[in-house]
Amino acid sequence: MYSGIHLSLLADLALGSILIFLWVVRRSDRHALYWGAGQIMLGVAVSLWSFKIQGLWEAVLIAIAGTAGLLGYVAGTLHFCAHPIHWRPQLMTWGLYALFLIGIALILPSLSYRLELLALSGVLGWCAWKLSRRKHVYLVVSLFFALRAFLNLILASEFLTHVSLDLIFAINFILKTGSILGLIHAVLHENSERFLATLNGLGHGFVIRDADGIIRFASQKLIQYTGKTSAEVFFGKHISAVTHSRSVEQSAEWFRQVTAPGTRLPCIDEALHKREDGVEIPVEIISVPYEDRGQTLVLSQIIDIQARKAQEAALQRSAMLDEETGLFNRSTLRQLLGGLLEDSATSGRHTALLLIDIDHFRRINETLGHSVGDQLLRLVATRLQGLQGVHDILARFGGDEFVLVVPDLDPASAAEEADRLARLLLLTLATPFPLEPFRITLKASIGIAFGPSHGLDAESLLSAADTALHSAKDAGRNRYCVFEAQMSAQSRDALLIDEALQQAIARKEFRLVYQPIVEARSRRLCKVEALLRWTNPTLGFVPPDRFIPIAEESGQIIDIGTWVLQEAARQAHAWAGQVGAPSCISVNVSAAQLTDPDFMATMEDALARSGAAASMLEVEMTERVLIEEADTVIRVLEALHARGLGSSLDDFGTGYSSLSYLTRFHLRTLKIDRAFVNGIEHDARNLALVRAIIAMGHSLGMQIVAEGVETEEQASILADLGCEYLQGYLISRPVPPGELPGLTTATEA
Repeated sequence: MYSGIHLSLLADLALGSILIFLWVVRRSDRHALYWGAGQIMLGVAVSLWSFKIQGLWEAVLIAIAGTAGLLGYVAGTLHFCAHPIHWRPQLMTWGLYALFLIGIALILPSLSYRLELLALSGVLGWCAWKLSRRKHVYLVVSLFFALRAFLNLILASEFLTHVSLDLIFAINFILKTGSILGLIHAVLHENSERFLATLNGLGHGFVIRDADGIIRFASQKLIQYTGKTSAEVFFGKHISAVTHSRSVEQSAEWFRQVTAPGTRLPCIDEALHKREDGVEIPVEIISVPYEDRGQTLVLSQIIDIQARKAQEAALQRSAMLDEETGLFNRSTLRQLLGGLLEDSATSGRHTALLLIDIDHFRRINETLGHSVGDQLLRLVATRLQGLQGVHDILARFGGDEFVLVVPDLDPASAAEEADRLARLLLLTLATPFPLEPFRITLKASIGIAFGPSHGLDAESLLSAADTALHSAKDAGRNRYCVFEAQMSAQSRDALLIDEALQQAIARKEFRLVYQPIVEARSRRLCKVEALLRWTNPTLGFVPPDRFIPIAEESGQIIDIGTWVLQEAARQAHAWAGQVGAPSCISVNVSAAQLTDPDFMATMEDALARSGAAASMLEVEMTERVLIEEADTVIRVLEALHARGLGSSLDDFGTGYSSLSYLTRFHLRTLKIDRAFVNGIEHDARNLALVRAIIAMGHSLGMQIVAEGVETEEQASILADLGCEYLQGYLISRPVPPGELPGLTTATEA
């Protein structure tokens, strides 16, 4: 019998240790610890009883071991069933039970053993009830616990005294071993359920397959986006049920790659899955191998990448297409154009490139808003598409520029075809665009170049077309121009000027000359206009109308304008106090200067450096600047007037000549352009225009300066019309500061 007891104790120790080991592996599974420790303590208590040890300490050991075993089963079951364990009442209850058991053991040793069996029967029965209510999958282990409880109850009542002890022991051993193995299974099953629940709760699908490609598990998320109704549809099926685009052989090869030694994990691949409704969706497969009970399995994360693929396609489209208009963008144009030019070089056919620039589009953005401008660009693109041939390329080159490429042209008729297209483009854009509540009519300038004659690659052909475009703009806009060789020479000259301008200030190549402005009646010198002159050692004298547009385009006009302001302020201060000296210097400023956020700071710095008073300077601008930079100019003018500086509108009548914008800007001085003054003595139309301009200026509280006055008769007529000031060759040509007529002391500052 003792050998059977020893065998039972060894089984208790082994099975209890397995449960404790499961707790060591996963510390949150404390029920495994409680159950394992409880079974070991019950085994120890039974072993001590079997030796029929007498005495106090023996009774204490048996009571403690038995009570600890029962407490372990209770605590383990409570924790497993997710019930809270209130340790203080539990310990008090079972402590009192242990004391009671010790007392009974000392008085009636045989009764204490029966009480222990009854307590064990009650605890085992309670455990069976709890486990059966936990999940149906635990009904078998609950049955083992119930049978153990029943057997212990019978043993406590001594109904089986005539049955062989070996048989009772064997039955008890089987039931005990079965119940403990059931507990081990429950712990492992809960871990597996937790793992699967985690997989099911993740945002992507998961599938587990074996070496034969058979699906062992499919998560609920996978079921959802594959359109299936139940995971059972996948169980036992081949993995190709998930990855339809892969054959059985390809799936087997993928398994070998994933499980091969040295493979960098995780392995990532893409496949197609056909939904239940027949729609194929792209999926990404992220796989890792693992061992389960000696078998190699592969866990794969199946990610629906429809959105990603759509985003990648959108990114690819955005890399090729202009977002606003849907036309090809600049980068794609260059690639396609390069291919067409290669074909032209080998086929002998011509490729025509038309570079289209919308005239004054910036004004539309600033007056009507960028949203209207963007809408207009889309309408322009739609109209241009209506002129696009099957093999033509239409692209938005950037901003308000478009490119139309016409390939495979006969060299003999290429120019004629380009001419026809250019005229058609201008007519198409001239048709009003309905943008409620506006109807906008556009004009455009077009530069035309032919490949391979004007360029063998995309960059050179685009450069030739751009050169032709600038020629069309210089000729007055709203026209087209075909590239010619001499245009390249002009472009080279512009490049030389641009490079020379970069060092002009440092090399002190600029100087200012001053043209007097006098009172019409008394001819007294009142103020002067500062005019910039540039002489370069290599280029010689460069006229302002040649270098200033280049400086404006390159952005160098900001630095040049700063130098002019500083020099004019210095000269104004030098003239201060001289008899007959002008009281004010009028300085021309460009749109780029006025829109520069640092313009007022630049002006303040010029005044501070020179010591000149603000009233000694006047800012002069053209009508184009007022219109194109309206909002900015209003803010700058307010700041200038608040500071005490004057303002003047140059060349009035040559631009937009709108009374509405004159009322907005509150300018101090209005200058009549020389074109109206010329011939005023014998041209009734010019005379009427000048009279109207003077009257309008006076009605707005402005002083009037007439430019280009060359004869005494012109001066007399202007004075009679009420013009306050005269400027022109009759008075003086632009001269250095020391040569101003009327200065008492001709000292150049």
